[in-house]
Amino acid sequence: GHPIQPYYSYAQPATPFKVVFVTDAKFNDGGWGAVGFNATQAMKSKYGVALTTADSIAIPDIESTLTGYADGGANLIIAQGFQWGDPVVKVAPTYPDIKFVVMTGLVNASNVASIFPMQQQGSFLLGALAAMMSKTGTIGFVGGETYPNIINIAEGYKQGARFIAPNIKVVSTYLHDFNNPAKGREAALAQINSGADFLLHVADTSGHGVIEAAAGKGVYAFGAVADQNKLAPNTVLTSFVIDMGKAYDQAYKSVKDGTFVGKLTKPGIETGKGGPGDGIVYLAPFHSLDTKVPANVKAKLAQLTQDVISGKIQVPERTTPTA
Repeated sequence: GHPIQPYYSYAQPATPFKVVFVTDAKFNDGGWGAVGFNATQAMKSKYGVALTTADSIAIPDIESTLTGYADGGANLIIAQGFQWGDPVVKVAPTYPDIKFVVMTGLVNASNVASIFPMQQQGSFLLGALAAMMSKTGTIGFVGGETYPNIINIAEGYKQGARFIAPNIKVVSTYLHDFNNPAKGREAALAQINSGADFLLHVADTSGHGVIEAAAGKGVYAFGAVADQNKLAPNTVLTSFVIDMGKAYDQAYKSVKDGTFVGKLTKPGIETGKGGPGDGIVYLAPFHSLDTKVPANVKAKLAQLTQDVISGKIQVPERTTPTA
């Protein structure tokens, strides 16, 4: 049998590392919200953290939500979305023992770090790809809101398209709504009717309407943040993806091992998921549409990717719209 252990030899269970993940997006959006949710679930299974998650937080409730979770105790609070930045900076000084990380934020403080991915490097490649394959000389962009991170994506897309075809027409629409597929569909149809045969959306759930419109009209769409090919396998040619798992893994490790610094980082393009270096932005595969992309286009895209990674091609960060 088992010898009876004296009571005092039982170690106290270690207090689990507590992570809170909050966003105004939806976890079931098949994109931005889903990628963040999956990344934190992976962290939970990999490291055994105690994880609390909440989505669909209304913008006016952000500050009170942060305060509520901070009062409940946490080691790390990850807030996903540009608009979480200012409330985090306001709340954080009251909780010096909690580390805060804002995805797509542009803020920092002693216990606040932001990750502002250089998504314009990914959208540059999408714009170039669209310009190489467009038959009409017009491509479209549909954004959910005029947030700096979304404008930055639109600007990279334009730069990439013009790098290939200086006179290409890029039509842009901002919906001011991330959760309205009908509005996304309407905007996309207007762009398609004005000649656009490639559409990039950065509009969360509204973007599903953009993809539906593209599918219905037989033009290509690009996915955002997640590999969205499965939403419409004959329509979503590729997507720019944020390797949120890699980003949040690095954030967790820095808090856990005491190397956390309250700074703004701007990780750029990588060659693929989990690639070497700090990059967290990459393009998804073409999947079943691979045969639709000519070999010379693939070769040029691969070269452009290397040139962006090496810095030979500069894709400046732009957070105010240009023509």
